Amino acid sequence: MFHCQERLHSGCLPPWVGSARIPPGLGDPVGERMTILDRYILRKHVGPFFFAVTTITFFFVMRVLVDFLDLFATRDLDFLTILEMFALSLGWIFALTFPMAVLVAVVMAFGRLSQDSELDAMHAGGISFGRVVAPVGLASIVLTVGLFYYNNAVLPDANHRLKILRSDIQKTRPTIAIREGVFMDEFDGYRILVDEIDDENSIIHDVTIYVLDPREATRTIHAPWGELLQGDGGNSLVIRLHEGEIHEVDKDDQSSYFLLNFETHDLIFDDLGTKLERRLEGGTRGDRELPAAEMLALTRALEVERAAYSDSLVADASRAMADLRGQVRALLEADPEDLKPAEFLSRARVQLRKVRSSERRSAGKQRDINRYWVEIHKKYAFPVACVVFVLLGAPLGAQMRRGGAGAGGFVSFLFFLIYYMASLGGEKLGDRGFLSPALGMWGINLVLGACGLLLVLRRDRGLHFRRARTAS
Repeated sequence: MFHCQERLHSGCLPPWVGSARIPPGLGDPVGERMTILDRYILRKHVGPFFFAVTTITFFFVMRVLVDFLDLFATRDLDFLTILEMFALSLGWIFALTFPMAVLVAVVMAFGRLSQDSELDAMHAGGISFGRVVAPVGLASIVLTVGLFYYNNAVLPDANHRLKILRSDIQKTRPTIAIREGVFMDEFDGYRILVDEIDDENSIIHDVTIYVLDPREATRTIHAPWGELLQGDGGNSLVIRLHEGEIHEVDKDDQSSYFLLNFETHDLIFDDLGTKLERRLEGGTRGDRELPAAEMLALTRALEVERAAYSDSLVADASRAMADLRGQVRALLEADPEDLKPAEFLSRARVQLRKVRSSERRSAGKQRDINRYWVEIHKKYAFPVACVVFVLLGAPLGAQMRRGGAGAGGFVSFLFFLIYYMASLGGEKLGDRGFLSPALGMWGINLVLGACGLLLVLRRDRGLHFRRARTAS
């Protein structure tokens, strides 16, 4: 407290204090001062927030690049298609980036306020820590509402379009490249061996080609050299052989052999499938490609189907028990010489299979219901993490008087990793029915939010105690 008092008396005031000097009679000085303070605190978060968004997005984009590298390297894709894949990938990237950036920004901003003793100056002026956190919490609520809309209106379509584009690219055959010294089976019905390639002039030397058509006789084509002529953007290829010969054995008479010399012979390969064919729609949508309202409607329909399967299960079980009782009664009343245990066991197995089939159908519908409910809760639980990270990050950052941005980034990454792993575990447990979908997705929010709120309240109580000791 002595340091804060000395700083205030020496005239080295924080910007939010200096700008709060209002002439008498011009509005409410306290209210105006608090408005200026709110703006000052929010400005402290703007730079770290956008820095975190940029940095985290960059790392996620690098991960996407690694995932798609094989597709880009083996398919003949134009630049706009590659750019579209990255742009569509930003859909799920931003859904993770913004909550994480909030945590980074809050920890770094409050860490800087603590290092500059500005938090001490605010507390000395009677401003509680909860009041300091309030404008950031309000901003996080606004961001949360925006992410609610984003996760339901933008993200599902982006995920669906990305799935369609990736499926179209995977269906496209890799770019066929002639290689030296290896047998190539990429051309249907042919095996090609080239000894040497002149890439600059598209000339191949010492070419051997085996025709692999079971309906025709064995045929081998050999030429000392040839040309590679590509067309249709690489989707067609002509191998023009020069001064070669064709060797053929009669399919019916293995002793008959034919030799044909040629000056020029063309092998034409059309529609190699290396050209990307785009679709506008890609069939049914998965749970991550639907807004919450549509998934809710699906869960209601699935509930009706599951109830029907459950009723069927009960009915099948009742019929099976009645049938078994009748068979047992018949066996007890029958002559020992007429007993047929094998027939009894066979009918019992048939009834058991019917019951198990109904049980599997009912369990499958329940898994689908759980999966949709998990995704519905995820669309709202992840955005609410913005508020949770403000409550958690503010007291953590206020404790960091040393370490700077590096320490703040490390702490933020550690807590986000804990949050992400817990959410992922809750999602898996919710999908499998070990936890309710709501608890699986909201549990970590409740735990970290409660911890953050306790830390904020504890810091305010500690400051009251410090002020009382100073006053005495």
